[in-house]
Amino acid sequence: MSRGLYRYGTDVIDDYARWADAATADSTGVELIGVEPYPGAVHGEPFGALQFRVTVQPTQYDEPYVACFESEFDFWGVATEEFGDWDVDTAVARDLPCPPDAHRIAPPVDTRTVFVVPDGAEALAVEVLTNASAAASADQVVAEITDRMPQPTGEREQAFEPRAAVADGEIGFAMGDADDCLLVKRDGDGVQVLYVPRILLQPGELGCNPGTALLPEERLRSAH
Repeated sequence: MSRGLYRYGTDVIDDYARWADAATADSTGVELIGVEPYPGAVHGEPFGALQFRVTVQPTQYDEPYVACFESEFDFWGVATEEFGDWDVDTAVARDLPCPPDAHRIAPPVDTRTVFVVPDGAEALAVEVLTNASAAASADQVVAEITDRMPQPTGEREQAFEPRAAVADGEIGFAMGDADDCLLVKRDGDGVQVLYVPRILLQPGELGCNPGTALLPEERLRSAH
C-alpha cells in the first residue's frame, strides 16, 4: 500500500498522510494511525513516517489478525535504507507494536495557498497587450492586468503574480511557474501566446518569466 501513495514530488509528510487517508477511506482493513515528521530533514532524505494498522479476518469464526507497521517517505515516495530494496516488503514496511490506543486518525488539514493561472487570464493578457500603447511601461501593463485579473474559484486558490518586461518596443508577459505557465508576447507581428516546452521553464533553465517571452523563437524550442 505504501508503494502506491506517491502522487508528485513533495518534502512534506502531511501530503503523504492525506494521500494515505484518501487511499484507505473505504477500507476497514488498513487504517492510518500515526504521522511522524522528522524536523530538520533535508531534501533527498526521509522527512517523516506514517504508521498503519492492518486488520485481517481469516474466517467469520476466527479472531481477526491485527498488525501495525510504519513506512518512511522522501521526495520520491516510500523510502528504504538500501538502494534496490523497494521491492522488499520488510524494507518498505517495518513491523511496529500496535499502540493500545491505536485508531484511525484524520490527516492534517492542508492550509497552503494554491497558486494558479485563473480561467480568463490568457484572454485578458492578450487583450491588454493588444491595446497597450507604444509607450506603455511594464508597470502599466502589470497594473492593468492585476486590476482586471479574474478571481480563482478553487479552494485556497490565488492567482500567480503577473509580470511584464518591455524591450526595444516589444512586450513580454509571464504568469505562473514551470507546471502552469502563461507566456504572451507583443512584437512587430502582433500578439501571440507562446507554448514553451516544460523542460525549458524549470528553475535553472529559461524559467517562466517575461524575459523568456522576449527571446527569439528558436531559443524556445527544446533541444531534445
